[in-house]
Amino acid sequence: MDNKYLPIDCNFYDVLLEKATKKEFCKIQYFTDIHEFMTVNAVIKDVFTQRGEEFMLLSTEESIRLDRLVSINGMLAPAHANINDFSCSC
Repeated sequence: MDNKYLPIDCNFYDVLLEKATKKEFCKIQYFTDIHEFMTVNAVIKDVFTQRGEEFMLLSTEESIRLDRLVSINGMLAPAHANINDFSCSC
């Protein structure tokens, strides 16, 4: 995966901020820096910028770069709108 940060859609960013403010428990799907597809259930503790890149910090203490975020509670990030959901809900 390319390491250059690509800013995310402003409306999707607002959704993340709303969920963080409400301390809502979320199902979050994302790609790691080595392109592993991950699913985690957690609360978004913070959304922040560091060295020109945007991240969210989860209650699990995981930090996810926002351009690697695929979906939150089933809502696809606009940058990943064409991705197939190959996760297992078992």
